[in-house]
Amino acid sequence: MWWLTDQPEATAAFLPAGHAWSPGQTECFSPADRALWALLGDRADCWRCTTALSVPYPDRRVILIDHAPFSQFAALQTALRAGVTLPDGLIGLALAGTGFHGQRQRSWTALRGNLHLVAHYRLDLLAASAEAALVMLPVVVAAESIERTSGGRCAPAIKWVNDLILPAGKVAGVLTSTQIEGDRVVCALFGIGVNLEAAPAMAPTPWVPRAAALADADPGLRGKLPKLFATLAAALDEEVRTLRENGSDDLYQRYRARSACIGQEVRLWPASCDDPDRTPPRVRGRVADILPDLSLRLEGRAEPIRNARLVL
Repeated sequence: MWWLTDQPEATAAFLPAGHAWSPGQTECFSPADRALWALLGDRADCWRCTTALSVPYPDRRVILIDHAPFSQFAALQTALRAGVTLPDGLIGLALAGTGFHGQRQRSWTALRGNLHLVAHYRLDLLAASAEAALVMLPVVVAAESIERTSGGRCAPAIKWVNDLILPAGKVAGVLTSTQIEGDRVVCALFGIGVNLEAAPAMAPTPWVPRAAALADADPGLRGKLPKLFATLAAALDEEVRTLRENGSDDLYQRYRARSACIGQEVRLWPASCDDPDRTPPRVRGRVADILPDLSLRLEGRAEPIRNARLVL
């Protein structure tokens, strides 16, 4: 398994124990690895570390970038749409960066000390049953990894569909992109951003009134980015394996158990709404449940609600 970086000093803490960086000669890389480094590295200089094979991802590449000039999620998403074959189990991490974006292409700056991770997995799953699970999977993994890293002191809740919140505000967001051929999901790309040490500046909206940092709630999380990265990456592998072998029933129950919305009064706008001050909510009500397809069931309404923007 290869690890690649542009800044060995900044990323040394992320390597497995007993390993160190050595200069990498990109001219000796395979064409696929040179293309991958160009996609995520965007640097002439490269350092490499080889570790034991990752089962079941023998071709895994872990790419650690000190300061990314663009969204790694967007770069890989564009590559997949162009027909590029990416390694199964590929992981990218940016320690800081610009040009990042979340849902609906809202831009934000990736601050040092926070987690900005992208992961790619090859799959062969029935799309009709897997699409909701692939939205749930990274947000559940992120929530559980944060709780595990904090020793149980910090347990964010899930705001429908894929934000993590504490009372102080939003602390993490997740993106999922899938590639479908026929009726099968053939790969999934996950983007996970966690405000571990700093809350990025953002204009408040009804959907996200404020951002918060986990370390403000639990100061013991400062300096724990390498631990959170390792915990989250291992958990993603395990959850993808479980989804392939056993389906998503357990994942759904864990998603539902962490919901910040069940039992709460909410307002819902059409998914296309960008200005709630000019558009009345589509519906108001109390959330009775979240169904396995991630639709909301409101008290007193027969039809579940999908594709909406929610305000608690």
